[in-house]
Amino acid sequence: MAKVFVYLTGLIFLTYGALFSVFPIEMSYWITGSRPQGASAIIDLRATYGGAQFAIGALLLFVTKLKNDVDMALLMVALILLSMAFSRALGIGLDGQANGLMFVYLAAEIAGGLAALYLRKSVAVKNN
Repeated sequence: MAKVFVYLTGLIFLTYGALFSVFPIEMSYWITGSRPQGASAIIDLRATYGGAQFAIGALLLFVTKLKNDVDMALLMVALILLSMAFSRALGIGLDGQANGLMFVYLAAEIAGGLAALYLRKSVAVKNN
């Protein structure tokens, strides 16, 4: 179950990364309801939301598949998702007027991060 959870999380990050790399304007509009203005904004979306998200997904898959370290991958998932949740909650609190998708993402990030921490317990039991 833990390995499947990491693989699914990695695939989600890979997919988001690929989509933001190829369709940054469309993805930004779909998620936020606004389009980036100017070439530098689009380039930064491709790099940050495309390249970085893709790399996160690839790292999760590599750590799980090549190193067979599910515990480390789960820790990575928890840190990534809970950090995203913290920053998203901070933004909602400071910036206000978040759309509904921001709250869906916040709930998914918290649930996913906590699930990763919970699944680490099952991996630790198997390793002992």
